Amino acid sequence: MIKDKCPKNEHEEKITISVDVFVPDHPDRTNTPIFSHSRKVLISGNPNAACEVNNGECEGGLELHHDWVEWCDSDGVDWEKVKAAVPDFNWDGFNPDAPETFIDSVFNAKRVLCKKHHTGKDHGIHYLPYPIWQMQKFKRNDFVFSPDEESSK
Repeated sequence: MIKDKCPKNEHEEKITISVDVFVPDHPDRTNTPIFSHSRKVLISGNPNAACEVNNGECEGGLELHHDWVEWCDSDGVDWEKVKAAVPDFNWDGFNPDAPETFIDSVFNAKRVLCKKHHTGKDHGIHYLPYPIWQMQKFKRNDFVFSPDEESSK
């Protein structure tokens, strides 16, 4: 974007991020009964369900974001460290061989997001640094967050 094309009193910050990490081998993601329950409680059975960002720029259906541990990382986390970081979860009966009891629970799969703010380019929590992603939640209505939203203002 050219500087003089930016909205008044804004400037463009363009960041190129390259991520190179290892992910533990894991089975394909499936909808476990626990995840289906969490989705029903938080989205399909909740008439007030809305994207957590809910800034008038939401697109796509509602999805759940895993907050503490993603399914694909379940074989690589130290569950004792997770327990220490998340003491409010009821860990009684947790079995690391069935990590969906935590991962797919309402406690962990708790962020309701539209597709745009979950996995969308320049907007999704999976692709933006967290402080930048957070700005979408707290921006003024007249603030243009990204070039793709400029035409809607």
